[in-house]
Amino acid sequence: MKTIIKLVIAALVLNAVFQYAQVMWDYYQLKDAAQQAVVFGSKASADQIHQQIMRQAASLDVPLKPEDLTVSRVDARTVAEASYTQRVPFAPSYERPMTFTFQVEAFSTQAVAP
Repeated sequence: MKTIIKLVIAALVLNAVFQYAQVMWDYYQLKDAAQQAVVFGSKASADQIHQQIMRQAASLDVPLKPEDLTVSRVDARTVAEASYTQRVPFAPSYERPMTFTFQVEAFSTQAVAP
């Protein structure tokens, strides 16, 4: 009986770690995609960069709303900021909301789109 309880607890811990790792992996992929869009988007407008980041969020199933992402450009500096909350299922009947925030920026040495 003790062995079964230990196995159940181990399974719950492994599930929680897996769920957390999966959400963090998606967060870092989205942040990296946003960084790439900002760095290599000197010829794209702020709206195009916004749309590109939103497409990536949708492909990763990240619950980022368009109003929670801002992309701004002042001269050669482009900044993308995002914040979203995602529910993480740590156990079969226990979910916890986690808030993720990031800001990425880049400076362009080329002529930038308005």
